[in-house]
Amino acid sequence: MNSTHLRLSLLAILTVGMASAAMAIEPIPSTPGWRGFVVVGGGYADLKSNTVAGNNLIDIGQPVIDSVAQRPRSDDAVYPVISGEVNYTFAGGWQAFFGTSLEDAVTLDGVTQLGARKDMGSAGILQGGFLFSGIPTQVWEDPYAEGVRREETDRDSTGVRLQWDRVLGSAFELTFSYRDISIDTERSGEGVTSVACNAACQDLLRRDGDQYSFDVSYLYRLGEGGRHLVRPMIRYTTDDRDGEAISGDGYRLQLSYVFLGQGYTVASNLAYGSSSFDARNPIFDARTDADGIVVDSTLFYRLPIESGRWQAVGSVLWGEGDSDVAFHDNELFMISAGVMYRFGAR
Repeated sequence: MNSTHLRLSLLAILTVGMASAAMAIEPIPSTPGWRGFVVVGGGYADLKSNTVAGNNLIDIGQPVIDSVAQRPRSDDAVYPVISGEVNYTFAGGWQAFFGTSLEDAVTLDGVTQLGARKDMGSAGILQGGFLFSGIPTQVWEDPYAEGVRREETDRDSTGVRLQWDRVLGSAFELTFSYRDISIDTERSGEGVTSVACNAACQDLLRRDGDQYSFDVSYLYRLGEGGRHLVRPMIRYTTDDRDGEAISGDGYRLQLSYVFLGQGYTVASNLAYGSSSFDARNPIFDARTDADGIVVDSTLFYRLPIESGRWQAVGSVLWGEGDSDVAFHDNELFMISAGVMYRFGAR
């Protein structure tokens, strides 16, 4: 998990916010019909970042920096939480879906998908989908521009994901994701004045390019009735960006835990990531290698209305990225609350 990916993932979490604790692809129902869930609510976020500018729902981030030697300053915002998925189950174990899956929301991956799942019986569940940014993260056209108001631009992401859950009847899950990352207006390095950054320097900072991720995880069901769910996960990510100073490799170690109580559920995650880059960032004459950690916990409480279709949801999250270059440090604290409604056939 490189430092750029951590910073942008933290902002994606703000729009996903909260969802139910699936911890895996949900079983495909045996009866056809429409189903899904929707989450609405609101939250508060405090962010320290020199590179993220929020998104279309969240206006957060400091538009002016005095110097590239400056550590990120805090900014806060109140934001809406909007998330959900709609799916349709066909006969024969097929299901088409659109939205943010329960698994993605719980395991801190904010992405929108359009795809299909197939229950293969004892072989497991196969899933394939097209990925895209439902609400694109906004970044600065030139994050290094000094002494002027930096302009916002969209960071779009499109790609595909292939997922195999319950591999050959086991508790393993394998995932491959590819994303094409595009910055609408890329001007990194053009506005820096304290150091010289010519065209060759700016080429090293280009953020457009490809990202590949490979995940392996295993689900443990512990305790009486299997009410304790524990999923350790390892992720390897490689970034092949147009700029060598933005390209590199990273990994994430994540432990997810869910407790299924009587009428309530608690879902928590602890993730640690580290990254290394292919070349020195020419602004700082150093690689921006980084380590990061994210901790979160979410409570779901079933409300006594409509036979349990409504749930109250509350969430708290803290994340920090520590880069070898102080300019690229980041930190996020958020707290949110809302309601989730499950609809469709049972």
